[in-house]
Amino acid sequence: MRKSPLYKAFGLLQPDYLQEITERPFRVAVIGRSGVGKTTTLNSVFGLNRYTSRIAEGTTDVEEEIFDVRDGFKLSIFDMPGLGNDIDKDVQYEKLYEKILPGCDVIVYIINGRSREVGEDCDILKNVVIRICQKNNILRNLVLAVNKIDSIGETVDKNDPDLRWNKVENRPTEKLAKAIEDRLTNINRALVKEKIFGENGISIDNLVYYSAVYNFNLREFFLAILKTERGWIWASTVGFENIGKWSDKRMNL
Repeated sequence: MRKSPLYKAFGLLQPDYLQEITERPFRVAVIGRSGVGKTTTLNSVFGLNRYTSRIAEGTTDVEEEIFDVRDGFKLSIFDMPGLGNDIDKDVQYEKLYEKILPGCDVIVYIINGRSREVGEDCDILKNVVIRICQKNNILRNLVLAVNKIDSIGETVDKNDPDLRWNKVENRPTEKLAKAIEDRLTNINRALVKEKIFGENGISIDNLVYYSAVYNFNLREFFLAILKTERGWIWASTVGFENIGKWSDKRMNL
């Protein structure tokens, strides 16, 4: 029988422990407001094939979707409904968060890089996500991710070709890179001002920037997952030989 990559890398682990982590899916909860790109993130970052969100309008429950990855490993996805659109629904959704998040190995909160204001995201993080994580001692499982950096230039001047993504080289133009840097600086300042970092126990190292559409900077996303408590198990599901191979392009901002 062919041994899993986890067994090859951690040969000293007891067989019963290996059996336990192969039988138990690696659980991921993905959170984000409408339009942040959760579906493309799940397809590009987590290697799913044509994943489509099944969240229904007004849903009061979240369906766990389990995918076979490789060598007996399974990936469990909880595509969480977004908060901030309806006060009454938010009360129901918060109960779902309290029920599901404590059982997840990785919790990804996605921020839309196109947004000029992230105040609503800060409120959701502080009042719901971080609160639940702190209560259940799982804050180390939280990853903050800023998606759609490729289209930030459109929010500055949609008619300026120098602010469009360079699709040939799959990287931002020089002018777009500056616009991205400015936007990320503003997002960082907002997160610091709202005490998302530091006081709540979250390091700025937990924040990654990427483009799910163009598979850009996904290596940093992958490394952020590895830094979580059980992220090494995720490395096993995709294979250690694939670490960092999604994209050699990365931001140095």
